[in-house]
Amino acid sequence: MPDFVAELLKLYALQAQVKEDRYLHSHSRNTAVIRRHVSIFERCQEFLKDANRVLDWGCRHAPDACMVRMLRGTGVEIHGCDVDAGDYRAFYDFARLEYSPITHPYLLPYADNFFDVVMGSGVLEHVPNDSESLNELYRIIKPQGYFIMTLLPNKYSYTEWLNRVLHYPHHLRMYSLREAKYMFMHHGFLPIRSGYHQVVPSLSSPRGGVFDMALSKRLVEHLFFLNSFAERLWPVNRLSTNLFIVGKKVEAFHG
Repeated sequence: MPDFVAELLKLYALQAQVKEDRYLHSHSRNTAVIRRHVSIFERCQEFLKDANRVLDWGCRHAPDACMVRMLRGTGVEIHGCDVDAGDYRAFYDFARLEYSPITHPYLLPYADNFFDVVMGSGVLEHVPNDSESLNELYRIIKPQGYFIMTLLPNKYSYTEWLNRVLHYPHHLRMYSLREAKYMFMHHGFLPIRSGYHQVVPSLSSPRGGVFDMALSKRLVEHLFFLNSFAERLWPVNRLSTNLFIVGKKVEAFHG
């Protein structure tokens, strides 16, 4: 298996030489932040093993696309799209990403039934209309293809609550796992795997201060191993930061 963490660390370092970016710094300030992203990718990677064409939807700097490339080598065509200029050359070159800028609130520049798998990490909560975006994803995914949604903010997250109280950056749109699964089914995706992700914080906020203190970073790195246990421990896992869902595109639901 590829060493996803080591390879992503190299890419963040290369990209930092090209352009300083506060967002990228916040997502690489300690290994816990990167391991958070890797750990959820690893829980969903089996759905990518037979994919010929993959979309990293709302890719930003495309760490998921890079991990798909590490996992599959040359045996997959990888696309990415987002609303920004896509100035993340180190990541895009590594993933051999075919990048397309998005100029519409939800329409995507791809043909019907084009992708075997679409991945979206921390995207659905930011789009103008989540329902229309899910309709559009249904259109571009092949029948029996997969939509993998990770890093979806949990409505009952203690970290989201704390960030709101402290006036730190937080999400305005959040979901419960039950709501998210119903939303998937309502838009034609049968949830086949879902759960809670990240109970121990990783300090991924763009804000500095305590988030950039060496002691804080070491602490979350040492405690990260607790996540694999806490994510499966009821009721602690109900307070996790994120949710994830893997949905299969179906034409009808049968009782």
